Amino acid sequence: MLVSYSWLKDFIDLDQDPKDLAEKITRTGIEVAGVKHPEEGMKQLVVGHIIDCEPIAGTHLNLTHVDVGEDEPHQIVCGAPNVAAGEDVVVALPGARIAGNVKIKKSKLRGNESNGMICGLQEIGFPDNLVPEKYAKGIYVFPEDADVKPGQSAFAPLGMDDYIFDFDITPNRADTLSMEGSAYEVGAITDTPVKVEDITLKEDGPDWTKDFTVDVDPELAPKFYLRKISNVKIGDSPLWLQRRLWNAGIRPINNVVDVTNYIMLLTGQPMHSYDARAFKTNKLVVRKAEKNEKLTLLNNKEVDLDPNDIVITNGEEVVMMAGVMGGLNSEIEADTTDVLLESAIFDSTLIRKAALRHANRTEASSRYEKGVNWDATTRALDMAAMLLRNDASGKINEGVITGSSQKRQPVQIKTTISYINKVLGTDISSTEIAAIFSRLNFKAEINNDELIVDVPARRWDVAIPADLVEEVGRLYGYDNIKSTQPVLAETHGGYSKKEEAIRRIKNFVQGQGLIEAISYSLTSLEKAIGFSQEPKKPVEVQMPLNSNRSTLRQNLMTGLVDAASYNMARKQNQLAIFEQGRVYDFENNTYNEHEHLAALYSGNVYFENWQNNNEKIDFFYVKGQLTNLFLALGINTDDVEYKAEVIMYMHPTRTAGIYIKNKYVGMIGMLDRPVTQSNKAMKDSEIYGYELNLDVIIPLILNPHTTAQTAPKFPAVERDLSILVDQEVTNQAVEDVIKENGGKYLHDLRIIDVYRGSHIAEDKKSFAYRLTFLNENDTLTDTIVNEAITSIDSSLEKQLKAEIR
Repeated sequence: MLVSYSWLKDFIDLDQDPKDLAEKITRTGIEVAGVKHPEEGMKQLVVGHIIDCEPIAGTHLNLTHVDVGEDEPHQIVCGAPNVAAGEDVVVALPGARIAGNVKIKKSKLRGNESNGMICGLQEIGFPDNLVPEKYAKGIYVFPEDADVKPGQSAFAPLGMDDYIFDFDITPNRADTLSMEGSAYEVGAITDTPVKVEDITLKEDGPDWTKDFTVDVDPELAPKFYLRKISNVKIGDSPLWLQRRLWNAGIRPINNVVDVTNYIMLLTGQPMHSYDARAFKTNKLVVRKAEKNEKLTLLNNKEVDLDPNDIVITNGEEVVMMAGVMGGLNSEIEADTTDVLLESAIFDSTLIRKAALRHANRTEASSRYEKGVNWDATTRALDMAAMLLRNDASGKINEGVITGSSQKRQPVQIKTTISYINKVLGTDISSTEIAAIFSRLNFKAEINNDELIVDVPARRWDVAIPADLVEEVGRLYGYDNIKSTQPVLAETHGGYSKKEEAIRRIKNFVQGQGLIEAISYSLTSLEKAIGFSQEPKKPVEVQMPLNSNRSTLRQNLMTGLVDAASYNMARKQNQLAIFEQGRVYDFENNTYNEHEHLAALYSGNVYFENWQNNNEKIDFFYVKGQLTNLFLALGINTDDVEYKAEVIMYMHPTRTAGIYIKNKYVGMIGMLDRPVTQSNKAMKDSEIYGYELNLDVIIPLILNPHTTAQTAPKFPAVERDLSILVDQEVTNQAVEDVIKENGGKYLHDLRIIDVYRGSHIAEDKKSFAYRLTFLNENDTLTDTIVNEAITSIDSSLEKQLKAEIR
């Protein structure tokens, strides 16, 4: 919410430095993100009156003479399409500074001297989205009703001499989404009385209520009021109103739409104005949308309405998505003469969901979803009607049509002075507490220790005794509350054994060169159950923000895949990332959390350079990384087994389940082709990764008993073994047989070659292994090694029908 300092002064007497006031407001509970002074950094901008304007032949330029309050007019060359004699404009004099710290100098254009510059609003710092459409591509022209004179500073008429507070409002303080609410807040902070005037409206048109009917579902709109203004003349709003709108971040449109926006800023009550011609049926209906109904909004966006959207219709067609945005078919146009004014309270939940569903969050919807003052509905309607009579020459037809008019029970909170002091840890007297509630304009009654507070409707966030404690605490001043040491049992710091193990794992993975990523715990249902051997029952949230954040993840890999897509879309294809976090499921009638670790690789093993070959990351490289991790954690790699498995979203022939002592602990493999091909950024990429269930692995490493030993004194013996086996025989099966029959001196086993192709049968493949034998206490003889090799050869031939080569 952008809050104007000069507008605040309409409600309270302020003589404080705006930046000092912003600091006070922040310390009292509402953060002021910044204070903007629009004229800051600019100088010598004045009002000028164009005396004459002649086109320069052969160019789009015009030669003007402008009265800037000096003895002689300034000759200025201007290329704006809307420059003309008789206009009052903004002139930057020679030596002036405009937006972007641009300095204006005397110059020559097409042989003509130009002593200054006639400015558009963008050139003096106005954002494009705030400039009135008629001036978007030209210079700004002051309206006829602007009380400006040549030579006077242009900052004040344009509101640039104001100070704008940027209130960073939390959802519970939506009462400050209005100038009146902000004034009450600032008045309480500065202990200054707030002047909010009531309104007495005189109707001067005929009674229209007998010929028009309104049908409202009170569940959708508990309050709904309608007025009619006739004979309006559409035009520009007066400059004072435009000034307040653009200083609040809203673009002026016309004198009818601007009034509804102004009243929304003033009171916090969103309003809407309809061209009465859209209601030729003399009927207005508030209901939920029907299936297949469509509406073209004011921003020319056509939306397919949802059955949970609240809509306004004329009995035949939809003219507005209630609380969000009006329809193009009921827009106020240049030839509009009769206007219907709506002031209503709509169901906040349905408005929030509709705005989110259609990606069309507006100033109105943001207020409805956070809450609106129920006491301001009719007052806002009357104020808008009065302004339309003043600024659009309209006649206020007699009568207000009430579609619904529910009432809220006033909030009264009972507590005690001692309770407030106990919670705050203070000793504030009852007199001081009474003064605080007086500053807030809350009616408070104190009887000894008992406190009874009547809360006004404009503060719907105050409902329980704890809220009163908060109000007292923040206005008393958090800096005035003494700091005390809480009395707590002494606790010892440190990590649990499980936490230490997780940190140890993360440190090692980081040492392997991987970068940690953090992804959302919420994802889509499809992604949540992917990358899992046996998906569990998913945990879905009741009110998801959108379909992509509806389910708690059962894997970490999906977050890493999203991170890979994001990076690859930005040409970062060399990836080595990991995430450690929790996954969630619902099993055995309970909600469960599990610690997981996942890693993802893509690109080359080494960055391309003259020293290294361009070795691409593949399954075996990632498996090697994982093996090194197990070794570092003290897990016996002989207990680790990899079994080919089919896992959702993983490649069917390049994926394996990981088992330790026959327990499934995770998976390793390559992303399936459909996953990468369906994503433009990852198309044709080979991406590998693994995911581990740390809840199963950590018990194996809590006491790894890692010990150091001296290097062996006796030499090892190496033998190579080459065999021919059937295609379906796996390396794991061969290694199991070798280890089982290699005897106690088989120290190490490595596969060194795999061959398929010419010279061997199509249904065969060749494996080559290097076997290392070692006796740490004696020298090995050929006899012992030969016996082991013979036993291995025999077992391979019998168990796997292998051919020794």
